[in-house]
Amino acid sequence: MPDPLSVAASIISVTVPALHGTRLLLDDLNKIIDAPQAVQSLKDDVASAEMALQSLQAIKDPEWEVLGQTVASQSKAAIKNCARACGVFRDNLQSWTRHSQEGRLSWQDRAKVGFFKERQIKAMSEQLQSCKVTFNSAVGIVTLYSSIRHTHITEEIRQTISIKEAEISKAITSTDTQLVEVDSSLGEIRLTNSTHEQGPKEEDVRNAVKQIEEERVALDCSRKLLEELLSKVQEDAVARAVNESRTRSTEVKFGDYNSGFQAGTINGPISGISFGAK
Repeated sequence: MPDPLSVAASIISVTVPALHGTRLLLDDLNKIIDAPQAVQSLKDDVASAEMALQSLQAIKDPEWEVLGQTVASQSKAAIKNCARACGVFRDNLQSWTRHSQEGRLSWQDRAKVGFFKERQIKAMSEQLQSCKVTFNSAVGIVTLYSSIRHTHITEEIRQTISIKEAEISKAITSTDTQLVEVDSSLGEIRLTNSTHEQGPKEEDVRNAVKQIEEERVALDCSRKLLEELLSKVQEDAVARAVNESRTRSTEVKFGDYNSGFQAGTINGPISGISFGAK
């Protein structure tokens, strides 16, 4: 198994720039004082995604080890998708408001927030909402594992497991619905573009398609991660992960070697320890 420290470090390495990207986007959105309602709602989604990223960043090394390499790798991919989408949307937002002054969206810019730009805003909001749910699901499983590390699976804990399982299953169903809607939107926009002459709106169409395609990639990635998380919240998987965590917590190692003659002093009872194995 990979060094858990390297896993945690790699997660942080992609989370830090993602957080920076969400903060830059949120700053830009906050400067648009009289922005359309769709933009106002997007601000809440950016803030929620930022908090979810912070929670994911707080997961410790041993907890990533319990979640497994697959969850870690898929989490990294989801974080990168979130960061990339924020960057794409921020570039578009700055082009929409380039005529604005003193933090206000000018009437000229406000008129430009038409169908295609509204669809880009919707795609960005949906992607951020999906990121929030997915990241919070991972954090929720870590919290569940930690809560029963030093106890047994009681009826109350079984109910918690059942709730988590239902939440993740609902998120998967919601993601499937979003994927269908995204494919429909892409078809609609491409059809609309094919029935109009090329002109200023051609760039709007390209940008809208790019943002929606970003959403589709992110949703597909989130779905894979949610499927893996669902397998981690089954009762037998929870019990196995907790037992593995307990085993690791009782491991004793002297220096850099685990063979040959070892000497040391341990005060208190010890159990679950084997000697002589490499």
